[in-house]
Order: sequence, then C-alpha cells, then structure tokens
Amino acid sequence: MKKYPWLSTVLLLLANTAFGFFLQERQSSEAVWAISIAYIALECSVLSIAWRPTRDFILLGFQSDVGYSLMALVIASGAVVIVVWVKISGYFLVILAASLLLRIDLLTRRAGLLLSFLTLFTISLIGIGISLLLGPGSLPSLTDFRAVFTP
Repeated sequence: MKKYPWLSTVLLLLANTAFGFFLQERQSSEAVWAISIAYIALECSVLSIAWRPTRDFILLGFQSDVGYSLMALVIASGAVVIVVWVKISGYFLVILAASLLLRIDLLTRRAGLLLSFLTLFTISLIGIGISLLLGPGSLPSLTDFRAVFTP
C-alpha cells in the first residue's frame, strides 16, 4: 500500500467525533449509542466487505416495474426523513461522505476489503470514543473564551 490517506482519515475521525458530541448533548441513552455503533458497523461493512451483494441487491430493484416503484417509494421516504430530521440526517450524510472518501482512498491504494473494513470501523470507533472521553463539559465553550479575552 502506498502512502496512508491521512486527510480522509482525519475527516472521518472528526465527523464521528462531532456525531458523538451531538449524542452527548442530547443525553442519549445507551440504546441510542448501541444503535449508532451498529449503524457505523453496517455502513463500514456495506462500503467494504458487503459492497458487491449490496450493489447487486440495489440493481435487482431496477429489473422490473415493481422494483422501480419500490425504489421510488424508498427514495421518497428517505427524502421525507432527511427533511424532517435535518440535523441528524446531516450528521449521517457527513459520516457517509467521509467514509466514502476514505474508502475511495483505500481502494486507489489497493487495500483489501477486510483491511478497508477494519480501517473504516476502527477510525469511526476512535472518533466516537473521543467524544465519550471528552464529553460535552470537558471542552471550553465560546463564552469561556470571551470571558478571558474581554477587558
């Protein structure tokens, strides 16, 4: 493998850290954290190990009129969810974009599927872990900086 893709790794790390801070600000339960980690595992596996079966399943929907109708319903439902839950959808889309960027970087460097999955999943978990370790009260807020720098 050539030079490691640090920029896309840092972007994925920051995206997952921001999502973790979002979950902490909302004081999410352990079940929400578990669902988030399951989502991350599913996303990483779809982008690496399960790419071909997922692609084949999606393309299967375009082989009949029923498939086209179901795809239209799924896309319309997804659009409604994105519009209704703008903030959380934004986090999911940023995480997806950062994961895709890292996956493309790993693909161009000829990393294997398992190595890609492990890299994506590990970096994502490290980002979530950073947000758990730091917590919302451990970082200074903007008002703290204003109090220090105002005469």
